[in-house]
Amino acid sequence: MININLDDRYEVIKTLQQSAATAVVLVRHKKIGALRILKAISKASPDAHSILSEAHLLQGFNSTLLPTIYEVEEDDEVYYLIEEYIDGISLREYLLSKVITKDELIKFAIEICSIVELLHKAEKEPILYLDMKPDHLIIQQGRIRLIDFGISVEKSKSRQIKPHGTPNWAAPEQLRGDFLDERCDIYAVGKVIDFMRSNSYAKDDFKLAYLIEKATAENVEFRTKSISLLKEQLITLQGSMGNEKLRKKHLEKRIAVVGANTSVGTTHIAISLCKFFNKRKIDTYYQDIRENTVNHIWKSMKGARLEEGVLYHDSFRGIMNYGDAIEKHRPPVGLRVIDCGKEAMDILLSVDIIIYVISGRPWQQVMIYPPWIKEKNVYIINNFSNKITSIKKAKELGKRVYMYPLIKNQVDLSKEEERVFTAIFKNEKDYIK
Repeated sequence: MININLDDRYEVIKTLQQSAATAVVLVRHKKIGALRILKAISKASPDAHSILSEAHLLQGFNSTLLPTIYEVEEDDEVYYLIEEYIDGISLREYLLSKVITKDELIKFAIEICSIVELLHKAEKEPILYLDMKPDHLIIQQGRIRLIDFGISVEKSKSRQIKPHGTPNWAAPEQLRGDFLDERCDIYAVGKVIDFMRSNSYAKDDFKLAYLIEKATAENVEFRTKSISLLKEQLITLQGSMGNEKLRKKHLEKRIAVVGANTSVGTTHIAISLCKFFNKRKIDTYYQDIRENTVNHIWKSMKGARLEEGVLYHDSFRGIMNYGDAIEKHRPPVGLRVIDCGKEAMDILLSVDIIIYVISGRPWQQVMIYPPWIKEKNVYIINNFSNKITSIKKAKELGKRVYMYPLIKNQVDLSKEEERVFTAIFKNEKDYIK
């Protein structure tokens, strides 16, 4: 179907793909010897615009992450596009030959996010890629590059798009033909990361699983909000891996106290845990990422002192939350106990240990528990409960459940509370001096 005279410039090497309406051919530029891809599509094809669209979308970029467009030509019947030949193997082929490490997985995932971020932050207007899958990600000399922009579109034109995309990779709203935005690409990137995870040594990593779960949420309102945020979360995960030994050396681990429901006592347990470690001469700092709890404590405690953004009172140390408008002090070195409540789950990507608080109260029961609850670094505390219900919960969840004592004195750390924390952390050698 290639009717245009290209013999003066290109030598045909081989046909890579051909149908009645399209052809993809590997050619060599005669003067400079460089390999290039020639795409041809019949003007009679309903997808004839795809070549012109691809050329238009890519012409404004000057990035090694994307293929370079060299020429666009046409004759009476066919459009032709000549672009850079990206020599390498697809991510799918790559994963057929090996099982990747967690480090390599996160490295690739960050690179994929960087490519999509480039499209979403295009100078003129955001570009939606809409066709993310392992076959379109090429590994070239150890780095990821993206090909095939045939169905990509400028965001302002996405309303004109009919249902399309690859099932099992494209976002549900894209396949239905609903309103499209950048979150379609976030969903597909999440699916690719999950595909890599299934072919890696990180299959059981709960932080990665949670990140994927957020990126691939069926409901777009619950999905990760931007590709930049997803990239930041991956970088945080990468950093937590790289700093693991450093954290242990300097006792800089992060412990998250997370509630299965609202009002299950996460704040009290987090504050008590902070006191527990400080009484054992291990510098520990409480932080509430939702509210300014430390400020309220400051106002109610007599004899408390504030130094460089940290409130000190007996065995309690709390980091003040001044808000984004105020310059923050450098966090002190030490353990960090983070009061997450129920909603702030993204913090789980950057913590080392999770205290998951459930309740024995009938109206606070949880029907579905998060998948990461069975991880070895997750400890379950049953608050407002008794021994019998705690035993039942332990059988239900298949792991030990620690019953938290009923507290009468809300100020001092009780011996019963100390016994619970001692039982939880007795095997954590990094916390014992």
